[in-house]
Amino acid sequence: MKYLKGLMTSITIALSVSATMAQLDITGQYRVKPEFRNGYQQPLLASELPSFHVSQRARLGANYTHKLFKFKLSLQDVRTWGNTSNIAIDDNGYLSVYEANVSLFFGKKWSVKMGRQPISYDNQRIFGELDWAMQGRRHDAALVKFRDNQWKVDVGLTYNNEKPTYSHPTYTLNNYKTFQYVWAEKKWTDFKASLLFLNNGMEYIYTVDSTEYGAIYYSQTFGTHLEYKKEKVELTGFGYYQTGFDQSKRGIIAYNASLEAAYKPSDKLKLSLGGEILSGTSQDPSADEYNRSFSPLYGTNHKFNGYMDYFYVGNHEKNVGLNDVYLKGKYKMNKFTFGLANHLFFANAAVINEDSFSPEPVQMDPFLGYEIDFTVKYQFADEVTIEAGYSHLFDTSTMREVKGTNNQTTSNWAYLMVVVKPFKNYQPFK
Repeated sequence: MKYLKGLMTSITIALSVSATMAQLDITGQYRVKPEFRNGYQQPLLASELPSFHVSQRARLGANYTHKLFKFKLSLQDVRTWGNTSNIAIDDNGYLSVYEANVSLFFGKKWSVKMGRQPISYDNQRIFGELDWAMQGRRHDAALVKFRDNQWKVDVGLTYNNEKPTYSHPTYTLNNYKTFQYVWAEKKWTDFKASLLFLNNGMEYIYTVDSTEYGAIYYSQTFGTHLEYKKEKVELTGFGYYQTGFDQSKRGIIAYNASLEAAYKPSDKLKLSLGGEILSGTSQDPSADEYNRSFSPLYGTNHKFNGYMDYFYVGNHEKNVGLNDVYLKGKYKMNKFTFGLANHLFFANAAVINEDSFSPEPVQMDPFLGYEIDFTVKYQFADEVTIEAGYSHLFDTSTMREVKGTNNQTTSNWAYLMVVVKPFKNYQPFK
């Protein structure tokens, strides 16, 4: 007992001494989200019924900051309620490492960050941490970072293998094999602009005489993100171009462009009008052989093109693309924030009616549907938020053709989410 007391005293003293030389922060989050899904991500088949489930995420981590380095570790448990029996041994891999990285500081402007980490830039269209998804998005990467009062510059790279081997292996995971990128941002008083160049490598696996080999095909994405803010007016625009080859060595010619104007008549109300174009590949058999479908790659795609996630959230890749025209509003009242978004969806490339008896390809109306999203968030405490949402999609026969479904009823989705950050204001070692 005396030994235990002495050990605890020593640990306390060590932490206290360490805190005078550096900084230790504890991080954590609990998130629970019940969802009702009736045509979420795609219309239900006529034989399918709506679903209901509850998912949750628990994260616990620590950041240790020294004047010469920073160490960050974050563990997370992601699960659906009931995915293990109430007496089963929980050995299905729901506990994982979300972040495990070290930053080395070379003066005040330069640093190197290595390890598992989220990567997020601008409005998260190409690179985003995907916080909406319970598991989030993280990369095993190395970054060289520069920061001063006006400039931010990052150079990043990664190279993936499934495990250490003695000979060159193939990479079979549904993931990139390697990428290299440069991102730079400059700020002015009312304006900021960034440039991104990403060289993305996907491995194609083929077999010769019963032996598997891998070939890496690279695509290039480059473009800019622009923001202007002046008093009550905000203007945002971005554009990207993709070239190179996809995973099947098909040539890529694709683009993405967006423009949004926002007006804030008061501190409580914000109105936004905008549109986005993501190029697509025509279904017409006479079209050329290029892959003209833009891929947002590693972005937080739930933020864009409607909350029902019909586009680019694990779907709609190598498809007919999308033209999205939207009108959004956000209103704050005391501890409440209300949001309303309206989307009109159109196919960017030709959709062919597969049920037509015509000997020639028959193009369908490009209008895919209309979606309305309503959200409300309540700040229960500084560490606790409660959020609810309801979305309704009025689709068309063109949408059902694109999604390959035969249900002609409308689709809707609802959720309730509670987020608790228990250590947000907890600073025991400062």
